[in-house]
Amino acid sequence: MSQVNRRTFLTWSAVVGAAAFSTPLFGAGLAAAAPGRPPKLDSLTSDWLLAREVKHLPAVSNFWGAVGSSPNVLGIRNFTLAPYLDSGSDSCVLSVDGVPVTTSESRWSAYEIARKATTASGVEIQTKTRLAFERNELLLHIAVSNPTAAPITVSVNANARIAKATIPADWSWGAPRPGGNRTSAKVSGSNLLISDSRSSAVTAFAFTPAPTLTMASAGGRAEWSVAAGQSATIDIVMEVGETSTGAPLADINDGNGVVDACNATLGAFGAAFSTARKSWEKRWQDAFTPENGHFSGSLPVLTDTKDTDIARLYYMSVLSVLALERTNLSSEFSTLLGRPTTPGTFQGLDRVYVTGAPEWANTVSYFWDTSYSSIILTLLDPRMIKAKAAYWLAKDIYAGYAIDWMSGRTVGPWYSANDLTVFTTILNYVNYSGDVSFLDTTISSSGKTVLEHLKSIATNWQRLLRQGQSLADYGENHNLLEVLPKYVHQVPSFNAANVWMMQQTAGLFDRAGDKATAEDLTDRAEALRSEVLKLYDKANKGVWNCRYPDGTTVAVRHVLDFAIAGNLLAPSLTDEQKTDMKHFVTDELLAGDWLRALSFADSQAPVARTDHGTSGAFDAWPSLTAQTFARFGDYPAFLSLLKRFAGVTRNGPFGQSLEIVQSAGVYVTGRPALNPAGAVTVSAWINPSSWPKNHWQGTIIAKDSWESGHVGYVLRGGAGGKISFVLALNGSFIDVITTATVPTSGWHHVASVYDGEKVQIFIDGTVQATRAATGKITPSTGTPVIVGNCPSDSNRRFSGSIDEARVYTRALSATEINAQYQATTPATGATDSSLVLHLPFNEGDGTKTTESVTAQAVTIEGATWGSSRTGFGSALALSDATADYHAVIAPASESQVFVNCAGGNYADVIISDLFGYNPEGATAKLRNASEPRGITATLEGVVLNGKSQTITSGPDGLSLA
Repeated sequence: MSQVNRRTFLTWSAVVGAAAFSTPLFGAGLAAAAPGRPPKLDSLTSDWLLAREVKHLPAVSNFWGAVGSSPNVLGIRNFTLAPYLDSGSDSCVLSVDGVPVTTSESRWSAYEIARKATTASGVEIQTKTRLAFERNELLLHIAVSNPTAAPITVSVNANARIAKATIPADWSWGAPRPGGNRTSAKVSGSNLLISDSRSSAVTAFAFTPAPTLTMASAGGRAEWSVAAGQSATIDIVMEVGETSTGAPLADINDGNGVVDACNATLGAFGAAFSTARKSWEKRWQDAFTPENGHFSGSLPVLTDTKDTDIARLYYMSVLSVLALERTNLSSEFSTLLGRPTTPGTFQGLDRVYVTGAPEWANTVSYFWDTSYSSIILTLLDPRMIKAKAAYWLAKDIYAGYAIDWMSGRTVGPWYSANDLTVFTTILNYVNYSGDVSFLDTTISSSGKTVLEHLKSIATNWQRLLRQGQSLADYGENHNLLEVLPKYVHQVPSFNAANVWMMQQTAGLFDRAGDKATAEDLTDRAEALRSEVLKLYDKANKGVWNCRYPDGTTVAVRHVLDFAIAGNLLAPSLTDEQKTDMKHFVTDELLAGDWLRALSFADSQAPVARTDHGTSGAFDAWPSLTAQTFARFGDYPAFLSLLKRFAGVTRNGPFGQSLEIVQSAGVYVTGRPALNPAGAVTVSAWINPSSWPKNHWQGTIIAKDSWESGHVGYVLRGGAGGKISFVLALNGSFIDVITTATVPTSGWHHVASVYDGEKVQIFIDGTVQATRAATGKITPSTGTPVIVGNCPSDSNRRFSGSIDEARVYTRALSATEINAQYQATTPATGATDSSLVLHLPFNEGDGTKTTESVTAQAVTIEGATWGSSRTGFGSALALSDATADYHAVIAPASESQVFVNCAGGNYADVIISDLFGYNPEGATAKLRNASEPRGITATLEGVVLNGKSQTITSGPDGLSLA
């Protein structure tokens, strides 16, 4: 569904939320949970996702750091457990008979990455990747099944390039990933030791069963033989540590401690592997257990509900934050981290919650991101968030955007959001912990109390006033949304935040008995409020203007003004303004189970960046959008939005942003017969309705991939109707393009042929392009055949109708191609023994179609049925209007992390608005308690000042007991 109009929005959202996202696995896990307990981690996984459904490969954490995966079925990258980290390149790549094996399916869980693959010859590989609990140790388990009639060789490249980067290395957004040299040595028959030439880091590998080890300067290769018709399991331990001398490895014996630890784990691999899961489960359960011995608080349990999508959203939101807890940046690790030991120097906090992992932000807490999970962090770990807030105030929050918890430094440039987000975190801590006395705490570096700091933050906007202006000027886009050059200067969002902060600070001073200061702040807030409201654009209903220094205004159709200005100024907006703003969201931003940050109707559109542009949104924007509907009093829409956004948890945790993709086409699971080696013919009848700008963008039939090398083949078109055929020969793509074009009306037959000597493209039975070429077709193992879309880029869609999609494992002759063009029925060529894929699309209705060669029923996504040529029955019709929108974790290639702490905002919003929990000054209160939320549920174990309370939501509203 490409668009959801305002009349169908609520109904559609509710249906999607209930039907698509209440997975049986989670529902069973919720039902099986003991009374007052959360579901177990095994019910909080991602779905098994096909490789084409994954844009950001999964990562796993162990409270010391995280490691990501590569496209390979065993491969890892971005091993980051401070102070140890790799170069970001792939290691532990698994091959069968010398050919790297690409993942076909993967599943994320908090403690494990599970992957599957099948080779072209039918060999099945399953792997599990875990990090040992709070250790610098990677555990790899491999299961191999060889159904073939010949033995196979399974190999793993043990070539991790891991260094130790201590202070003063620059850990900020980026990590100081190593370059330089590495050396390897064979220690014994089943051990390998790799050292970093520029640091004391050493990496040991141990294997069972013992492999054949071959050595290279940068690592080694472990090999095992698996007999025909047999299966095997392989366990690998990768241990990271440092030399006994604390210097780069000079003598092989200097690495014995790390090798010994590696072998000890290998000797009890099953127990270590199990402990990784059990310890993660205990940490998860501790988070919901009062007086648990680890956290200084505990989280409430959402229970007694049939709304499993809301429960899943809540728990996955919490889990996203918990995956970023780090216990190895405390004073206990100061020497390892390279901190100075002189008195008064920074020695870390007992534990912190970092912003992201595993690519970036591994040791830092962004003010902005942290504020979005500050309610659950306060309930879970009040002592930690208090210490973090006090440290923030002791630093200069205008000197950067984050704190690095290795060095204690403020890092990065100043962000316009700093005032609002630091203020929000502190206010949430005071209110949700009940620790009102914190406001009177004096920050030694400034000599000011916390309350005085809040006043300074709330009025800091006055320093940003330009002469003759009434609103704060936040400068250019690098201080704001970075990729939006028009969202600059006097922006509605943060000016509205200034109003709200002064109002909140006035309330704090009033409760403290300082009436004069409270009245002054109230007056200033009211004066500023009237100025901010002038930025609302009456002509462009539902959106706000930015004002520039020369007085001109520009409307920007971005979610930020809805989610911040609308949210914080809700009491000041008219019903008409609220209605128009809601229509702006439903009509222009919502897409499938997510929303886009910037409307395509904006003058800056399209903007490809997924966090702030038209292709997706930062992970907290949808939750704040839903909250704004609640603050407008529209609780049915609020609940519907939460159910809608619950759909993205099928991907796993909340990433930094999610990218909106469109599913369109017919997906046929890959099988060996679809990977011809010496020759191939790919053909179809097409009736294009439009062509994309470039010749490579309109996919007709594809089984190609380039994520881990050039593999497969694809027939496609574009650039006014030119037809292109690409196939990988000996690992490299060649591209043949016609000069003749297919018009955007009427049916035309297109075919591409490779015969081992040349590639040819036919249009309507006539050769239109020829190129000499030789070589073996590189198989795209694990990649599906997709009709109408691309396996690696869902934006490369065909628009129009397709019929009679075929793949042959031989080169059809020109006569045979012309015969298919001239045929008056689909029977011509349909019984050829080399035909391995045939989609005749005869059904004419429904969401399934039959692949004739295998009689397999395959799913149709984002398409409708239409008429084909006379005598050919029905055909499949694809367009942007029929494509299904859904969101995936945005890729690392766009500088987005796999897991981000701002994903905790969904749990924050569920607590504060769905259950209305709004404590103030050590007093428990409920927001709009008489308003039913549309959900029957209980939030049990909400703790304020040591008192545990339960919030119940029912048909009559909310109650607190």
